[in-house]
Amino acid sequence: MTVSIVKFDGSLESIGRAIELCAGFNKLNKNDRVLIKPNITFSGWVPIPPYGMVTTSKMIEGILWKLAEHGCNNISIGEGTVTGVMGSNTTRGYKYTGIARIAKRYGAKLIDFHKGPFESRELGEVKVGISKFALETDFLINVPVLKTHPLVKASLGFKNLKGCLNVASRKTFHMKGLEHLICLLNQVLKCDLTIIDGIYMLEKGPDAMVGVAHRKNLIIASSDTFACDCVGATILGFEPAQIGYLNEYAKMHDRSLDISTIQIAGEGIEALKEKLEWEIDPKKELLELAGITGLSIPYPGEQICSGCYANLIYSLGIFGKVIPNLNFDDIKIYSGRNQVQNEPGQKKILYGNCAIKSNGKEKTAANIAGCPPKTTTTLLLLMRMLLSRFRMIKALSLGSPKLIGLRAGIYSGNLPKWKRYRLPEFDRSHFRQPLWQRISGVFSRQH
Repeated sequence: MTVSIVKFDGSLESIGRAIELCAGFNKLNKNDRVLIKPNITFSGWVPIPPYGMVTTSKMIEGILWKLAEHGCNNISIGEGTVTGVMGSNTTRGYKYTGIARIAKRYGAKLIDFHKGPFESRELGEVKVGISKFALETDFLINVPVLKTHPLVKASLGFKNLKGCLNVASRKTFHMKGLEHLICLLNQVLKCDLTIIDGIYMLEKGPDAMVGVAHRKNLIIASSDTFACDCVGATILGFEPAQIGYLNEYAKMHDRSLDISTIQIAGEGIEALKEKLEWEIDPKKELLELAGITGLSIPYPGEQICSGCYANLIYSLGIFGKVIPNLNFDDIKIYSGRNQVQNEPGQKKILYGNCAIKSNGKEKTAANIAGCPPKTTTTLLLLMRMLLSRFRMIKALSLGSPKLIGLRAGIYSGNLPKWKRYRLPEFDRSHFRQPLWQRISGVFSRQH
């Protein structure tokens, strides 16, 4: 199988060229039911910069344009975003990315996987629920983003299929072996074409709250998801063998992890290699930037679910913005199934039901329960646990306008690190067209 690497030049034609170079539509019949699976991490009431975090509507538009040229007219776009995070749901995700607008223009149907139906399948000894839309489609197009990830190092085509699961199964993945189950899922769900959206790439992903996006202008495509992910991982700075699920898949199917064995068309890979960081430190990335010291979050391992991770990170980011410059003695927030390390004088907070259950005998810790705990609940409990009564009242009084603005979606928190997204290289029209372009588009279609 061929992997194509094409420079994105701003045109739909460059996306089409990536598909042509890897012969991506060779097995596509114009009467096939086509399902496009983007990567919409989440979308809620906090307008976090989308760059490198979610699939661009520009990439989806290029694919839809090429499908229309091929004569296909039975096209759906399916996703199930992370739920329970700041009002996140799939419908908001489609609007946030601009994909809803593009789908309407091309007559593509939008599907929320969370609404079902699901079909039970066995991944080894683990039963999971997989969207029937993904299982029954004739032609599945996987469109992940080029980004690193704190749990699996690289989040590309293989991991993007996790969004086809029901919520309970996603949590099971984190409890029963994330990388192993990602590998097995890709033996049940077979992609006909994988297109990695590398217009932007994300360092320290999976989101832009902690992660840092870079403009990359790349499209990586192949009918072989494994080969496509090997190329994507290499460009991010990893040896494919360093990615657990790719390593396991290679052993199961006698595939080579040597990048030189992959036929590449288009751009040469050597000049495109980066060395991106994948491990994150919320203490350094969020708290210390807000002048908060003495509060830390031990690395939870792969057993923390996306909902818990996201709500904790977002809550800490908002906490630091609304109530900056605080000094604590020694407080650690344990999440996932992390075991508490008893250290003299240390105060402990157990975040989420898994952390509480895993440390059931720990009587000295304060608990924030939930699966996942809600963001507003997390914020209020953190204030109550970490602040004096006087400081909490003062923080709520002075911070209320910001908190209300966050809830209304008109104030993002405006983290200092987000100033970089004002640079011209970060083009918002890749997700949502400016108003003047939308108005001119209406008039041009009328004539």
